[in-house]
Amino acid sequence: MLLRIALLLFTAWAGAIVWMWVRQDAYLFLPNHWEPLPEFEKYRWDREVNGVKLQGWFLDKGADTTVVFHGGNAQDMAGHCERIFAELDSNALLVNYRGYGQSEGTPGEKEIVADSIALLDLFCKEKQIPLSSIYLLGRSLGSGVSTQVAAARPEVAGVILVTPYESIAAIARFQYPWLPIERMLRHTFRSIDYALELKVPALILLAEFDEVLPIESGRKLGEAWGGPKEIITLPTGHNDINDHPDYFKAINRFVR
Repeated sequence: MLLRIALLLFTAWAGAIVWMWVRQDAYLFLPNHWEPLPEFEKYRWDREVNGVKLQGWFLDKGADTTVVFHGGNAQDMAGHCERIFAELDSNALLVNYRGYGQSEGTPGEKEIVADSIALLDLFCKEKQIPLSSIYLLGRSLGSGVSTQVAAARPEVAGVILVTPYESIAAIARFQYPWLPIERMLRHTFRSIDYALELKVPALILLAEFDEVLPIESGRKLGEAWGGPKEIITLPTGHNDINDHPDYFKAINRFVR
């Protein structure tokens, strides 16, 4: 009887491993599709990098600095142009990941990071501006993108990480402690490994009542950051942190 129960449990466990392996991309990447507002068509900045055409917007306010946004796992940047243009003092570059919005391709960690680095280089070349005028802003999943881009281009002026995490593995271990997560993940986004070596100034915005990512993971990343940092905790949830009045105030103060 005990052997039968053990066999059933093992079969269920093995089945869960197979299911998670097959479905992990669908859990991690949740592309959204928003209709761009007509008034922002004049700001379109669609470019092709690494053989894939990506949809983007350059919100030019004539500022000396530009914030390059890396969105969350369910964000179509088309839905954020209006708010960012109204609240951010700097210029903003928003480009949808592969498979998001009208961008071509299929999302993946290596592909998204490679695209983001190529886009940054192309943008600076086109505008003839130095990396020292660029700030990277990564939200949730995008915090892992911004961290890796900063590691590849440490000349950027600063990094803003919104509701970040140490690694996808750390989050998955918290949610699925009974699975061998480290061996299963194809996309790890190990921000903690890069943070230790980075000297770029960082602003880290945490949500006190984050119901998606453990706030402790974001704190650990902030504490490990190798450069100057400011860690701010706002009394919000994961998805409404940008609605807090101090959210854009903190960003505008950091981006000089």
